[in-house]
Amino acid sequence: MKTLLAFCVLIFIAACNFDKLPEPTVSSVCETLMPVYDGQIEAIIEESCAYSGCHEGGAAIGDYTTYQSMLSTLESGNIATRVLNLRDMPPSYAPDGKPKTLPDDELELIECWLANGFPEN
Repeated sequence: MKTLLAFCVLIFIAACNFDKLPEPTVSSVCETLMPVYDGQIEAIIEESCAYSGCHEGGAAIGDYTTYQSMLSTLESGNIATRVLNLRDMPPSYAPDGKPKTLPDDELELIECWLANGFPEN
């Protein structure tokens, strides 16, 4: 019985060595599309994120009113996770007049901006 258990454990361990997660892919358009914060991304964030009750100056959940105030959240990967992976930002409960989702072209701009190291200008 111990031999069978040891054999099963060895098979399990050996099988785990071959498990690989797929490499994240970045849209090929990001090789030519190089958005910057100033102007392009800033406008999306001002409209969709940096407003009262969300990511406005002094907000406990993060201040997105300037590039510098967003930097730590950018570096941590939280923006990529929430905006691109989970797609739960902007939230569906955003106030009237504010987007509740981002259109594909804005998501693509943000994806390329992040993939290119989120340049400021």
